Amino acid sequence: MIVALSRALALAGALGLFAAAAVQAEVLEIREAEVSQAPGFSERSAPASGWRAQTLPDDWGRTRPEYGGELWYRIPLDTTRLVQGSQVPAIYVERVCSNLAVYLNGSPVGSGGKLTLPYSRNCFTPQMFMLPQALLKPGVNTIHIQVVGYPLRQVSAAQRSSGLSVVRVGASDELRPLYEQALWWNITLPKVITALLGAFTVFIGALWLTRPRDTYYGYFTLWIGWWTLNTTRLYIIDPPLPGPWIEMLVPATAPLCVSGLVLFLMRFLGRSVGWVNQVLWWQMLVIPLVFLWGGQENVYPLARWNYYWLVPQFILAAIWFLAVSWQVSRRDFWLFSVILLTMVAITLVELAAAFLGLPLKMHFGHLGGPITLLPLCLRLIWLFSDNLRRSEELNIELERRVAEKSTEIERNYAELSSLRAREAVQDERQRIASDLHDDLGAKLLSIAHESSRVDDRGQLAGMARQALDEMRLSVRGMVSEPLRAVDVLADWRAETVQRLAAAHFAADWSAAEPAPGLLLPARMQVQLTRVLREAVSNLIRHSGGSRCRVEIAFPTGAMTLSVEDDGCGMDVAAMGAKGNGLGGIERRVRILGGRHAWQTGPMGGAMLLVRVPLLPDGGGAADAPELASQVHPLPSSNATRPDR
Repeated sequence: MIVALSRALALAGALGLFAAAAVQAEVLEIREAEVSQAPGFSERSAPASGWRAQTLPDDWGRTRPEYGGELWYRIPLDTTRLVQGSQVPAIYVERVCSNLAVYLNGSPVGSGGKLTLPYSRNCFTPQMFMLPQALLKPGVNTIHIQVVGYPLRQVSAAQRSSGLSVVRVGASDELRPLYEQALWWNITLPKVITALLGAFTVFIGALWLTRPRDTYYGYFTLWIGWWTLNTTRLYIIDPPLPGPWIEMLVPATAPLCVSGLVLFLMRFLGRSVGWVNQVLWWQMLVIPLVFLWGGQENVYPLARWNYYWLVPQFILAAIWFLAVSWQVSRRDFWLFSVILLTMVAITLVELAAAFLGLPLKMHFGHLGGPITLLPLCLRLIWLFSDNLRRSEELNIELERRVAEKSTEIERNYAELSSLRAREAVQDERQRIASDLHDDLGAKLLSIAHESSRVDDRGQLAGMARQALDEMRLSVRGMVSEPLRAVDVLADWRAETVQRLAAAHFAADWSAAEPAPGLLLPARMQVQLTRVLREAVSNLIRHSGGSRCRVEIAFPTGAMTLSVEDDGCGMDVAAMGAKGNGLGGIERRVRILGGRHAWQTGPMGGAMLLVRVPLLPDGGGAADAPELASQVHPLPSSNATRPDR
């Protein structure tokens, strides 16, 4: 009997230990509580009356949409089983909005942050607190949960309305995996993705700055930048602004996201529609002003109608993009179809949960949005690198073509230089032939005619010397080096004064002092010598005067020559007649790139004015005709000129 009793007691003890172990591993899921919103109690003193039954989870947006402030939940709990064994009991709240504090038998055991305005924001942060065994008592214990939150009208979505989820009580080792899993999916993973998305935002923005003409990089930066800033709310539990204003920021700035998305899709395919652009830019300005006008008491209704306006834009843009990209790029079609359809599904689920009563424990937008955006970031980076590679290839090809064109230009320039040289040689030959024909030939012909009639050998000898001088002058123009201006002026003065004296003319010579070191090219010296000779010969033969005045000056960049007599002046009736060397004067001045004119001088006779340019280094314009356009013209050469 005693043996049997002892065996029964042993068996009962074993069963008790087994039952205790089983109970120890049990997690109590509490779905019933009592709630009171009676004012006037302190944090450690729950209301003594006004309690009524409440089913958990309790969503204030459905049970009390106009209520905001403080609400107490009372949960009586038999913790006899919890105090057995060595494991520490704990309480786990999957979701509370906006914040909570937990009390065990009137003593605080944990809080999620501030319980005064502005409340700490823990709408998606799970809460877990240890229940000290020192505070537990045998039998029934009382857990009070103080919850603070905002009314539905002051939040932007139903998921963010105040409330309390199902409460779980059990061993901390059993509750911790649930807590860490919820913390990972709701907080940790979105934070990691947000940080990664922020890095991509900065990188894509930098790419846009390097290629500003690719505007789709800028609009994509606007799009994902909004996502990054929106999800950073998870980092901030105690914001500097009141909760309703934080809630208002998201829907008020949502047009930045949608407009950036639509503009990105359009620019990515190289499309642009004027009225669409205007609507998108205007809504980014008008909608935030509407929210400011509505204030914090109308956040929820304004957010609902705002999303009803923006979500169809996103869906229509996605459909349009897929239809066009199918014809433009099949690769982008398949990538964007998966991403856009996933985002449309997430958007519709979020919209239903926010405004149509669909129960949803977490924001898929915090997780699904960034995950779908990351492949687009990688695609844009690959596209940028591909464009960069193509640009390098085009640069190499451009450099090759530039080298080919440079070689061709050099070859053409060499051919052109050779052609110009041949033309210059031909022009020089023609000039020499003209000089020999007009000057030397005419004098030789005169010698031939006069030799049979003239007995004075001295006269023939003089004519022969003149012909020899003309030949030497022509040769000097071909082979001589530049001559000093002072030497040229001296030769001109000596020859002119001698000729005028021989013809019984009084010579009045006036020449300005040339610049030190001024050189005159041989061609210029030869042509001006012939101009001066022809002008003097003309006045000796036809002026009928007795006095000649010659003036030479050197204004800036030019040389001027004037020859004047006191004779009969210009014969207007004979204007334009040929002969007497006047055509030669005009041709020689034109060769030098200069201007000439005939007019009546102060002495009453004919006056020849000549102006030719000088090169900047002191040379003449005979070797640089392009400077002729820089010479200040004399009076028109079409003016009446003498033909004497």
